[in-house]
Amino acid sequence: MSDPCAAGLVIEGFSGEADPGGVDVMRYMPLVRFLCLLELNAMWFSRLGALQDKYECSNPKGPRAFLLRIMKDPDLKDAKTPLGISYSDLLDLTDKGSSGDEGRKLQLVNCWFIGKRESGKMWREYGDGGKGIAIRSTLRRIATSFQIPCDLAPLSKVGRVQYVDFETFDLGARGNDMAYVPFIKDQGYADEQEVRIVTLNSFHSGTLLPDGSQPAGPGFNPDVIGLYIRCRLRELIQSVIAGPNTDWHFYMLMKRLVARFGLTINVEHSELTPSIGPSAEGHMNSYEI
Repeated sequence: MSDPCAAGLVIEGFSGEADPGGVDVMRYMPLVRFLCLLELNAMWFSRLGALQDKYECSNPKGPRAFLLRIMKDPDLKDAKTPLGISYSDLLDLTDKGSSGDEGRKLQLVNCWFIGKRESGKMWREYGDGGKGIAIRSTLRRIATSFQIPCDLAPLSKVGRVQYVDFETFDLGARGNDMAYVPFIKDQGYADEQEVRIVTLNSFHSGTLLPDGSQPAGPGFNPDVIGLYIRCRLRELIQSVIAGPNTDWHFYMLMKRLVARFGLTINVEHSELTPSIGPSAEGHMNSYEI
């Protein structure tokens, strides 16, 4: 496998911006994920099929989305299909790449949110209820900081998510296009304004297993929930924000911690009012596991 690609990844979906690379983005995370980032010099990329959104990397008009709609009917959930198995068992098969949704196993994703201003909703759902950390960066920084080899760069990109109605949207000829489908998301998530890095679920010199160890060699394991990908922290991180529900001691600890790892970046405390509660759903997206 060749060395990391110096030119960086292609950025798509920002044609209206004079300088797409300069677009501000943020990533919210619990403290443990930030500690992993510092310790491993690597950031977590989730397998697409492990994310919270059950439609991830599915064609809205494809078989998996169709089965998910059927599963909403309790009378059909355990009914037998013409194949002699239940609809729920057939849905399990689609997650194994048997229905045109192979990207759920074959691709990894790293999610960021567009904007420079903090979001209480994002703190609740991704930043440990405001007790975690947020990282400021830009599209150019995230497109050039990760150690994705040159031979994987054409199959990797940074792109803006397009939000659609999964009940009606038709991808047409692009329904099985794994370079396009990962950037389609159900409109229920539209307020997140997400941008994501998508790359192959492949072992290479820049990857670490979920336990932080180095893979034995090149390869692919469709059952891993994700991989860490090494990055250049000084290039990636513009500044760090301590969550609104953290105190002065936490903030000072983060300043010392960042300095201990040799990073000369600004550490701020959130400008939002404290007491952001947990999300109504009480969830944390799987890419933060």
